[in-house]
Amino acid sequence: MATDFARALDPALLAQDADIDLDPWQADFVRSNAPQVAMLIPRQHGKTEAAVMKALSVATAEPDSLVLIVSPAQRLSDEFVRRARSAYGRIENAPSLIGDAARRIELENKSRILALPGDNDGDTLRGLANVRLAIIDETSRCSDALITAVRPMLATNTRGQLVYLSTPKGKRGVFYETWTSNDPDWHRIHVELGSCDRITPEFLARERKNLGETKFREEYLCEFLDSDIAAFNSSLVEMMFDPEVRQLWK
Repeated sequence: MATDFARALDPALLAQDADIDLDPWQADFVRSNAPQVAMLIPRQHGKTEAAVMKALSVATAEPDSLVLIVSPAQRLSDEFVRRARSAYGRIENAPSLIGDAARRIELENKSRILALPGDNDGDTLRGLANVRLAIIDETSRCSDALITAVRPMLATNTRGQLVYLSTPKGKRGVFYETWTSNDPDWHRIHVELGSCDRITPEFLARERKNLGETKFREEYLCEFLDSDIAAFNSSLVEMMFDPEVRQLWK
């Protein structure tokens, strides 16, 4: 009982019980009560691990809660559930799972974590309601229609949280627009390259060499860049609609 109470006061304590040492930004995310969270995180910096602990902290502390993980591919969602199952299994004296399958786990308190497919139009996701936590992994690679299908699922849960979790993919889509907007309703978490001591400078040097500058800047520096195949730079297109730019001909 004392352990459950302590976890309710500080959800990040659950990670310690699962033998996971959270980075400060990960703990900040797990503890956050913000209804909308956007996370811009470089590759291999622990964003999935943080999301797993967030999902488990909600599922264990709040009975009958529904947690969804959505990603552009079913394989990614399934891997999330697998990692959640593994972390939960390391928690000492944790109640047994009463429902356990490749794409879902259900705890003794009736909370569920479900892996949903990356359906481009979102039609197969409709029907779920009263969602407590919806995590959209690799949001920049999810279709706008998919994200639109997920958002209303949180409407009737007064504590509902929506999480966008991604690296950049061009100057387009919901994730780009959300991150670059000035909307104060979003709690934003950005991690700089170099903050993770688990990744060596030597590895990053090899990645920069082999990926090329553009891909490296996108995957590791989290820069929103124009597509290499775009006919016009996005800044030129924006200038076409800027009244401050003087027309050179009539």
